[in-house]
Amino acid sequence: MMLAALRTNTKVILWIVVVGFVGFIFAGWGQGLQRADRGPERGVIGRVQGVKITYQDFASELRNRYAQYAEQSGVTELPDQTMASIREEAWQSIVAEILVDQEIERRGINVSDEAVFDLLWRSPPDVVFQSPAFQDEEGNFDIDLYHREIQMHPERWEGVAQLYRSMLRRQMIQNEVQSGAFVTENEVWDEYLLRNEKARISFVAVGPNDVERDQMTPTEDEARAFFASHREEFAVPATVSLTAVALPKEPTDLDEEDAITRLEDLAGAIREGEDFAELAKAYSDGPSAPEGGDLGWFGRGVMTPAFEEAAFALDVGQVSDPFKTEFGYHIVLVEDRRQTGGEPEVKARHILVEVRPSENTLLEIEDALAELGEKAGDDGLAAAAEEMGYESFTTPHFPDGRYIPGVGPMRPAVKMSFESKVGTLLGPFSTPDAFYLFEVNEKLPKRTPTYEQLASESREQGTEHPAALALTFERQKEQARRTAQDIADAVRGGATLEEAAASIGLSTRSTELFARGDYVPDIGQGTEVHGASFGLRTGRTSGVVEVEQPPRYFVLRVEERLAADQAAFEEARTQLRTELIRRDQLELFASWLEGLRNKAKIEDFRDLYF
Repeated sequence: MMLAALRTNTKVILWIVVVGFVGFIFAGWGQGLQRADRGPERGVIGRVQGVKITYQDFASELRNRYAQYAEQSGVTELPDQTMASIREEAWQSIVAEILVDQEIERRGINVSDEAVFDLLWRSPPDVVFQSPAFQDEEGNFDIDLYHREIQMHPERWEGVAQLYRSMLRRQMIQNEVQSGAFVTENEVWDEYLLRNEKARISFVAVGPNDVERDQMTPTEDEARAFFASHREEFAVPATVSLTAVALPKEPTDLDEEDAITRLEDLAGAIREGEDFAELAKAYSDGPSAPEGGDLGWFGRGVMTPAFEEAAFALDVGQVSDPFKTEFGYHIVLVEDRRQTGGEPEVKARHILVEVRPSENTLLEIEDALAELGEKAGDDGLAAAAEEMGYESFTTPHFPDGRYIPGVGPMRPAVKMSFESKVGTLLGPFSTPDAFYLFEVNEKLPKRTPTYEQLASESREQGTEHPAALALTFERQKEQARRTAQDIADAVRGGATLEEAAASIGLSTRSTELFARGDYVPDIGQGTEVHGASFGLRTGRTSGVVEVEQPPRYFVLRVEERLAADQAAFEEARTQLRTELIRRDQLELFASWLEGLRNKAKIEDFRDLYF
């Protein structure tokens, strides 16, 4: 029965094996890409040298990466900037995959069947290694059982063998590219110094916020003069307002039925002897999937009511039929029961399948968008939406950037809205939750308000005039710099750093030993203070050291310096050289891959979807 699951779960097995292949700097092989020789097609978001990348390919890669990031960080609500970064990584991963595969073909790189078989024979996929079907009575993996199944049914392992062949071919091209990695003795020593030469300092830091604000507040005439000499800094950027219609990516009844059918199939397989935990790892959308769907022990009142009702109705060892909660559809297995304080508890696992819109559903929404776009071309977007029963809304004015108010990050749409005339229809565009059509509603050019206009806005908002605020901050910065200079001058005049600081009401702080690349509390990482700390002799005090972000001024004294130990370097040399060569190899591969990208014809249609 396990082998039957292997035949149906080949993609899952392949993915698990590939994730374990850490040699490559990108992830995700074999997304089912096909060649195309035409322009953009429905559902196609890009092409690389004629190989098309479908919306589903990209969405699948995104889901994997979102889930991986959420699992590693423990954060499920990802910031917009993080989501944008993950989307770009997913795109670059798929592009790199195609380019490397094409380069492998161009170079004629291949591996023998014997090499593939040898790897398959020696390296079982993790999903197989952990399967009870290949374990002895004590639960240990039995390599002989695994070998016997390969010998008796080699056709069942063809999918895994093909993946292993791909892995070996990619490893070969990687080795070719990285063979030029080289690290000199000086580079090894410099890296050792960076990590092991250490300093400890005492310091005084003065920033704008350490300066009393009341003493810095300008008069009306001073604020006006500052505004006049810095007027361009107060310019208001060009803005645009859009009419928008959103069509949510909501699943249909058929999508819901598909989720139920998948869970019914899984429940049937489990009842026939398949391992629940393995299938949960492969198919569950829940956060407990990496643990095989394990929920541990729980009593009543912990889970959502529908889940609780299903779990407590089962006998030990029984698997439920699919049931629905607000999270999707589940099946649950009760592994044990007990009484705690007179109250019943169960130990259970579950598989969750979230109900998502299928590709057909998304294509139907795209068809509706196309019809809406045609009508909008004649009647305008708001009127067309009303005619078709959709709601439209108008965004407030917003500047060029990445965000559309009420929608979220959508750089392509923002870019096009600033490049287009009023009345231009834009889209469709896509977010994880909806498709959008936009119409440019109004555009305002970049403008510089008068001092009086800014004053009026400030009165309405109950804030200080922007020119007064900016001048106050500049004065605070200058006073902070002068204060630090006074401390440095006092030290040169014979005072200690502590005496100089105390004379103006400040105190010194001390660090622990730190290396050049370390983060130091109250200072930061890689700052000008780090450079000064390793540029001074022990006991010497610096002049004013400026750190720009955030603006602060330091005066520091080196309390201790630890030189890098030559004997320890000799012991660490080999390992450090290995690390640096590995880093150089990765940089070589990244550079080679970038060269492939620069020469390739890459068509990016993501603007239409993301």
